[in-house]
Amino acid sequence: MVLSSSQGATLIETLRVALAAAADEVAAEQATVLAQAAAALPAVDPAPPHPALPALGASVRRDLEVTDDDTAAALGHPDPSAQVLGSPRLALWFELVSCDLLPDPARGLTHVGAGILVHHLGPAVVGETVTVECVCASVSGRRVVMACTARTAQRVVGLGVHHRVLRVGHAQARG
Repeated sequence: MVLSSSQGATLIETLRVALAAAADEVAAEQATVLAQAAAALPAVDPAPPHPALPALGASVRRDLEVTDDDTAAALGHPDPSAQVLGSPRLALWFELVSCDLLPDPARGLTHVGAGILVHHLGPAVVGETVTVECVCASVSGRRVVMACTARTAQRVVGLGVHHRVLRVGHAQARG
């Protein structure tokens, strides 16, 4: 099975942003390799951004507290002692915080996730506050890609990339 050109473009742009964002977070010798890899991927053909999308560089930040319901164990991890933030919850937090930069879903204009990459790099325990920040890294047509970071006061918890697409003329999605 081969991806369609649209699917391939979504994947490539998500990976390009992920490599570039990771280059900002690592040591200089690693940053060079990541930046070169990002530059080697073709940029998406730019289309004028939909007016509902955020500008490049727009960012949002939200503090979230890890609860018992957010732990890996509560989310189905086979080890009940995994009482730290679960990767599925981290992915959800990246998605939810990214949505803060987009218009509220309404009749005729909504948005859906098209891809998410999550690298869970450190623990966050119950009661700890995790600051999630999402920055608009790429906008083209109805597509937007956010570079996401999650940190506690002491360490990086995760890095990610979230790709969303505006759906224009569609009824509001039901949860």
